[in-house]
Amino acid sequence: MAINFQFRVMDKCDISHIYEIEVASHPHPWSEKNFLDCLDQQYWNYVLFLGSLPSQIVGHCIVMPGVEELHVLNITIHPDFRRQKIASRALSAIEDIGFTHHYLRMLLEVRRSNEPAIKMYDSLGYVLIGARKDYYPMAKDSTFLREDALVMEKILRKADE
Repeated sequence: MAINFQFRVMDKCDISHIYEIEVASHPHPWSEKNFLDCLDQQYWNYVLFLGSLPSQIVGHCIVMPGVEELHVLNITIHPDFRRQKIASRALSAIEDIGFTHHYLRMLLEVRRSNEPAIKMYDSLGYVLIGARKDYYPMAKDSTFLREDALVMEKILRKADE
């Protein structure tokens, strides 16, 4: 059964909870300042919350709009709510908004080792277009061990449409 969740625009008061989800989800989480910077830049900053409980944030998504493309900078779902299609449904909604606003494509990076995410992106129609060597740090206590990022793209519309 799919979880009923909704979007709302991220607010500064959400940052501490979002940061908790980051820490629970990533070996190198974004800092609170990273999120504040995204708010200051007026990126598309969303929190995902349970439909009946606006205060219960289950994830977040940051998208940087460009001239013709949207770049997914961060999409993270709380570990307790993964594998319930929240991320894929959130991305599909953002793709629809991007299409409506005449963006041509969406881009994202994903760790080469993150097979569940790669499988999800594949199922949504994202294709591999390249790699960024040594893009992600691997261990919390190491600045030397790094992992490649796969760059994936989804075409939302052709330039002449």
